[in-house]
Amino acid sequence: MRIMVAEYAVGAGGDKGASLLREGKAMLTTLRSGFEGLDNEVVYPVAAPDFEAAVDKLSKESDAGIVIAPDDKLCELTELVESNTVNLGCPSECVKICADKVRTTKILADKGIPVPRIVSEKEIRGDDTWNSVYVKKPRFGCASENVFILNGKEDHEHISFDDNHIITEFIKGEDISSSVIAGDSSVLPLTINKQFIRMEQERLIYEGGFVPYLVGRDTEEKIMSISKKVVAMLNCKGYVGIDFVLGDDGTAYVVDVNPRPTTSIVGIAKVLNYEVADLILRAKFGTLPREEEVKTEGCFSFIKDKKGLE
Repeated sequence: MRIMVAEYAVGAGGDKGASLLREGKAMLTTLRSGFEGLDNEVVYPVAAPDFEAAVDKLSKESDAGIVIAPDDKLCELTELVESNTVNLGCPSECVKICADKVRTTKILADKGIPVPRIVSEKEIRGDDTWNSVYVKKPRFGCASENVFILNGKEDHEHISFDDNHIITEFIKGEDISSSVIAGDSSVLPLTINKQFIRMEQERLIYEGGFVPYLVGRDTEEKIMSISKKVVAMLNCKGYVGIDFVLGDDGTAYVVDVNPRPTTSIVGIAKVLNYEVADLILRAKFGTLPREEEVKTEGCFSFIKDKKGLE
């Protein structure tokens, strides 16, 4: 087959920053190597003046395609792929839901999935003690970009509310993620991953991760059970990354759903006994292996510095 892999940081060119560019190249290289190792031809845009036009053209000339892009661009680009060829990623309607953190959080909460509670302006303004801690992040945005921790007492007068942000309670615990592959009839857990997050003043900064991260059998089963439910609720397909905070009380809270390959795929490809690209194709065209057949060997740590991913 001829497969298009459209990674935005690499494909759109321009000034995306060295760090994002290296992350993008790492994900693109991982998928390209995987698909080519299965005797497929891989095409991809590089520094295209018009990334959307490049995706449109290449997807029309391909048998299948997958897009990795920021939340605010992923849905429109996925719709292009769907109109031109076979989409190996999540459906555009799923992407649209996941891009909206308010909508996603409410859907999951209504279905009984543990999520950080959304707090209202009235609730914060009415907190006479001002002792609460909150998380503020863009309603539409990628993972850890522009995520801030707000101390109620110190930041009370500076907390602003608008439709472009979401403010939730702060959950103290470990930052982790799950990676799964979703087909039409089954969801295959891959790994649980540690996320390295540091605080710079009030801002949370993503610095890389560790794959696989061992959390104990019971906790792993709980996280993967939640992951399967989330994928089913949102109709996710292909590779999906779900961000959690594993609370000090043992509860796994879903904080973000990424309907696309994430940086963790770089490490997973190093330790999994199956080629991730093969699993993505199986999810669309064939049958996924049984859970007990998928194993990891060794571990992989990826560190994001000012220059990118190492």
